[in-house]
Amino acid sequence: MPASSSRSLLRTTLATIAATLITCAAQAQDITIKLATVNAPTSESWKSALAAAERVTARTNGRVAFQGFPSAQLGSTTDSIEQASQGLPVMTFTSASFLSTFGVPELSVVEGPFVVESAEEGERLAFSPLMQGFYDRLATTAGLRVVALNWFDGPRHMIGTAPYPTPDALKGVKMRVPPVETWLKTFEPLGVVATTVQAAEVYSALSQGVVTAAESPLTGLRASGWFEVAKEITLTGHFNLFTGWVMSEAAYQGMSEADRAILMEEFRTGGQQLTKISADLEGEIRKEFEAKGVTFHQADIAAYRKATAGFYTSFPNWPAGLYDQVRAAASGK
Repeated sequence: MPASSSRSLLRTTLATIAATLITCAAQAQDITIKLATVNAPTSESWKSALAAAERVTARTNGRVAFQGFPSAQLGSTTDSIEQASQGLPVMTFTSASFLSTFGVPELSVVEGPFVVESAEEGERLAFSPLMQGFYDRLATTAGLRVVALNWFDGPRHMIGTAPYPTPDALKGVKMRVPPVETWLKTFEPLGVVATTVQAAEVYSALSQGVVTAAESPLTGLRASGWFEVAKEITLTGHFNLFTGWVMSEAAYQGMSEADRAILMEEFRTGGQQLTKISADLEGEIRKEFEAKGVTFHQADIAAYRKATAGFYTSFPNWPAGLYDQVRAAASGK
């Protein structure tokens, strides 16, 4: 059996055993959840998470408590997801693309280029029956429970040492691209030299020339400070990532039904609040950046759409018609 299959089987077995033991307990136990993210403590997503966690703790009278671990203190996103899948009380900030590698490849479709037209469509899609089916499979196959994937922190744009108004401008550019299939299948066909750099190391990589470009929402650029070492931002809006929080299914099942409902409700509310905060901040951040010497450039969106259209036919393990199902769920049709 391949090593990856063995690890997958071990994760599933451990999660199933843990869930069974907890379910058989006489009553749900109090829990302290380790809240983990690779993002900086100054990021809007982290501040919103702490606020949501405080509301959960208050509403559960302390039965559900949290410990915070920003800035990759528990390791990379993959590390903390692995910890959660093994039954540990960890909740981590991640995206649909990362989760798709844990036995539900269809999840990656929602993070394709230009897949939703607005945050409203994203919210509708994140809580649609289509996505809920994927979430339930993830709980079964990997021991991971999606809490909320509606934490939209704004469309992602490109930042670098030069503008990239058309796809051709990216050819040969050393670009920071996470080692995630959706990112790679979006950017590699554009001719970039995809370079893996952990989020916490991108600032130094840009300042040292290890990479000359990266991408992020404007709120993320403010929190990370990348704009201090790369002064050209091209407004591509290529992704609106389905980010949010996922936790151990075993730990989730160990909570009472009422506490689980509170957790899900408050973290969905947290995502809605982050979406609004991010939208409200975009104009402010742009003025702030321009005052610090950053130049903004418009992108030929039609050209980028055309150049990335092949993404949706590049996944042989997706069922036929998946993209059409996603668009129908997002548009409410």
